[in-house]
Amino acid sequence: MSAIRDPYAFLSPAAAAPGVGLRTPMERSHLAAGAELADVDGWRVAVYPAADAEAAATVTDLSHVGKLDVRGTAADLDSLTGGLASGAARADDGVWTLRLTPTHGYVLCPFARVGALRERIGGPALDVSSAYAGVALGGERRLDVFNRSSGLDVRESRFGAGRCMAGSVMRVPTLVLNRGDDLVMLVAWEYGEYFWDAILDAGETIGIARTSVVAAEAPSEEAQEQEQTA
Repeated sequence: MSAIRDPYAFLSPAAAAPGVGLRTPMERSHLAAGAELADVDGWRVAVYPAADAEAAATVTDLSHVGKLDVRGTAADLDSLTGGLASGAARADDGVWTLRLTPTHGYVLCPFARVGALRERIGGPALDVSSAYAGVALGGERRLDVFNRSSGLDVRESRFGAGRCMAGSVMRVPTLVLNRGDDLVMLVAWEYGEYFWDAILDAGETIGIARTSVVAAEAPSEEAQEQEQTA
């Protein structure tokens, strides 16, 4: 008898051949903006210089983050989420657990931990890491940029830290998570590049800067001396 194949394996980057550099859908935009690329858990992740301290908002590509879609009965989700209410999210040791509805939630985690977490959760968890692109919107004026992009109510009084919801941003179905310091937005993979560019356009007159999860290396003293004498 042949082994049962996972019909959703194509959604998991783990199905990629060994040694293949996984690419986010924004890579073309990153390279056009002058970013370099670094390896993070097998992903080709953009590296930008540190954002100017005067930047009012920042945008970061989080498409390489691991994502698990979790579905089950309300009782299942009560158990799997530790009793989170619908629309609530919680961070535990670098892992975010989101409960959108009584029967549907998500887990966001470092990509290297996807396999172990999926095995731990069991059948209700589906690896959708390459089904969703991720964008984090940070900075003091992140809400101003967001409000130019969506009619969703993200005021602190209605959507504070540790809240999540599904809605429309830039006319794209979006999952939004408030992590406190930023808003993480997940959209279908095929919209990733458009969404990235659209958020940048929305923040252009506010003062938005591209940032990355990998810090750019500071130039060596020798390189600095060469620049000064050039």
